[in-house]
Amino acid sequence: MEIALLAVIGLLLLAGLVAFGVGNKGWNLGTVAASILLLLAATGYTFLAGMLAQRERGWREIIGGYQLALAREREGLTTSSDGRLVPDPQRKPLSELAHEKARWEQVQSRIETWRARDWKSAKFQAPTEAKPGSITFADLQGLTLHPGGEVYVFDKAGVEQEGRFLGVFKIEEVNGSTISVTAAVPPSDEDLKIWARPREEVTVYERLPVDRWMAFHSTRPGTAEGSPTLPVRVKTVPEELLKSLEHRLEEVRQHAEPIAETEWPKLAEDLRAGRLLPGRHWARVEFQKSHSFPRTKKQNEAQQDPVVFEPGQSGTFDFETAFGLQSEGIATITSVEVRRSLADAQTAIRGGEYEFRGPEGEGQRPKIHIEGIAFIRRMLEDDIKAIGEMAARLQAAKKSADSQLDVHRKEADEMKADLVDWQADVAAAAQTTERFDRRLADVTQELNLVETAIVELGRELDGVSTVLSKRIDEVAPAGGIPR
Repeated sequence: MEIALLAVIGLLLLAGLVAFGVGNKGWNLGTVAASILLLLAATGYTFLAGMLAQRERGWREIIGGYQLALAREREGLTTSSDGRLVPDPQRKPLSELAHEKARWEQVQSRIETWRARDWKSAKFQAPTEAKPGSITFADLQGLTLHPGGEVYVFDKAGVEQEGRFLGVFKIEEVNGSTISVTAAVPPSDEDLKIWARPREEVTVYERLPVDRWMAFHSTRPGTAEGSPTLPVRVKTVPEELLKSLEHRLEEVRQHAEPIAETEWPKLAEDLRAGRLLPGRHWARVEFQKSHSFPRTKKQNEAQQDPVVFEPGQSGTFDFETAFGLQSEGIATITSVEVRRSLADAQTAIRGGEYEFRGPEGEGQRPKIHIEGIAFIRRMLEDDIKAIGEMAARLQAAKKSADSQLDVHRKEADEMKADLVDWQADVAAAAQTTERFDRRLADVTQELNLVETAIVELGRELDGVSTVLSKRIDEVAPAGGIPR
């Protein structure tokens, strides 16, 4: 495009010179004036084009410098002595920094406490179908909530005062110390009844609590007498619906509870048979011989020295490993305790994804999406609605079938009455057929006799005809042509 513009400018200059030369011969003032104006215009255009090209060249240099700086920062490069871009050992590329950021976020998720930010005192107005609800905070410290986020609301009253989890709410608007919220999970009729109850204050969490061993490993239920305290639980009928819940409550109660030594062999047998989940029972062992355990090699990390236990040292292992060490005579089990299973309430409500962690180099690791209680409830509600509609259709179809059955029964009764008449007609028809058969036999016999008589009369007629012909021939004159 630039070459074409330069060619056009050159042609304009050439045309101006030719016009000036031609006009000079005849001293045509109009031609001379036009040629001068054409030369001035071409010169001015050339000057402006040169200025624009200089400006573009300057911007191109600036853009090139920015692009070079971006490439240096993005790839972690520097300029060598000979002008080439080479990796800078003092800086890291953005891809590596993003990887380290993800790693540090994982470390943060490991070391953070069992919950995120929370607000102990807040006023709660439940949302309705007509308008959203509101949450008013008394403590504004750390209140950096934004529209689109979610909060989890609990009754401030304890379980014994019928306090409970109120639900997940989506933030629609933030206005000072008050946020406008709507239900993030469609509420059930029971939720609406609970929201309608009057309450003074609620507790708001930014995230639901997640079990972590560092937060719960030392918790032990107990009283002044040293025995665990069991909450009063009233079973409802049917008990099968509460079996899973009571099992979970029993697991919580049994956390860090010691197991008697007489039960260790049966515990090992149940683990081998798959009747117990591994990881729930842990044992404290004392080593009798020197033994080493290899460290698990993590990605992008060098192989580390194994962990070595000397005689007399103690350690805590899962029961299956500890029982194996004792069977080999390497260590002796000193105590066994049961630990409750960890739970993630947010995953239980909203669901999540689980990635299989197999050995490295096996290709892409498959992921399984785990549906949460909210999705399962919506799915069950849709199934209940579909089943109700199907039941209504079946009831309508049954009603129609019953009416048709009544019609068919009426027709069957009429057919039974007709059947009696038809059977009488059949009997009469059978009698008539029998009489017809007898009459047919008589007529057939009479026909045979008549036919026999006809044959005999025919023979007699033939004989009489023959005799008559002879008599006629004898009496009649001889036939001929008259002369």
